[in-house]
Amino acid sequence: MRFFEVDGSTFLDGDYLIKGVAGRILWALLGHHAREGRVEFSNREMRLDPTLDLPPFRDNFESRLILLKRRLDERNAPIRIVSTGRGRFRLDVAAALRLELMS
Repeated sequence: MRFFEVDGSTFLDGDYLIKGVAGRILWALLGHHAREGRVEFSNREMRLDPTLDLPPFRDNFESRLILLKRRLDERNAPIRIVSTGRGRFRLDVAAALRLELMS
C-alpha cells in the first residue's frame, strides 16, 4: 500500500485505489492494524481521528466508509470492511501488507 499525504491518494500494488478522506480512512485503519494488530473499530472513534481531516460539521463519514468498502470490493482487494453492528465495523486483511507513506 502506498499513501500520498498531500491528497490522500492510496495505491494497492501500484494501482490507484482511492483518494481524499476515504483514502485517509483506509490509511488510518491499516496503520492501527499494522501497529497494534487491531481489527475492530467504531465510527465514533474514527470520526474523532484528527488525521482524517474531516470537516467539523456534516462530515459524511458513513458515506465515505461505504464508498471505501465498495471500492475495496470492486478491486477484489485483500482488505475488506465488514459491518459488525450499529456504528461498528471490522477490518479483514487477507494478505501481508507493506505500508509506504509518501510525503
